Amino acid sequence: MKKFISNLFIFLMIVFLFNAVVFVFANDNYYKGYKEFPNKKYHSFIMADSHGMPLDQFAEKFEVYNFSSNSDSYFDIKRKINYLIENRYKVKTIYITVDGHTLSPYRDANNNTDKSIIYTSEITPNYIKEKYLKYYSPILQLKVNPLFRNYLEQKVENLVVGKKDVSNDIIWSKLSKKEQIKRSEERVAGQFPTKNRSQKLEKTLLEIIQLCKVNGIELIGIKFPASETYLKIVGKRNYGADQLFLSNGLKVIDYELSFINNDDYFGDQDHLNPKGGEAFVEKLLK
Repeated sequence: MKKFISNLFIFLMIVFLFNAVVFVFANDNYYKGYKEFPNKKYHSFIMADSHGMPLDQFAEKFEVYNFSSNSDSYFDIKRKINYLIENRYKVKTIYITVDGHTLSPYRDANNNTDKSIIYTSEITPNYIKEKYLKYYSPILQLKVNPLFRNYLEQKVENLVVGKKDVSNDIIWSKLSKKEQIKRSEERVAGQFPTKNRSQKLEKTLLEIIQLCKVNGIELIGIKFPASETYLKIVGKRNYGADQLFLSNGLKVIDYELSFINNDDYFGDQDHLNPKGGEAFVEKLLK
């Protein structure tokens, strides 16, 4: 019995220490950038998924806060808007993504609801699970574990072959047309897996529209620039977030074609690079 207790104690200590290591990794990587709260001097906000990230610090030049995050969905954006309202930010305008893929069913699961929980105030069982149990037990996080494993594999590989960490970033304009087409086809297949859009996301977007209307917030839809190769392949595929805006009398500014002849502005098939982000902010806000 004593041996069993001793072995159990050792096992629990190992689990605790491993969890502590993964916890540090998760905070430095997975949760990085998702614990920021806007300064109350801002009255205008940009809210989008990864397509809004290249705008980053450039928006501040126009006193607009870029509240975008990689993988954000309308679930996450609604929480952020509620946070601003509940904390008495003087919100005048919100620029929100209405790209063709934003109502895609893949966003039902591929989102940041485990992170955006920090912007909610309603205490529910799900709140406790997401904000505390998952956060402080990252070894149970299905999203964190693969990242940590890849991180370790990369470190071991670099150690074995004597390499330093190198960037895997591509230069879109340097890729061959064949490679551009291949990457664009893969992206479109992932973004548009079915013919029908997500009913949950559609409902949430309509709630966002109503929430802004009730609180006197101007809501402007944005369609972000994409490369010529991507746009040719995506064709007329569109889950219709922009149409929801138009049918509710809201403005949609379509910038998809803005840089169609300039691959130097893109980091990949449908994301701007910093150079493109700066140019786009000038178009959008100047």
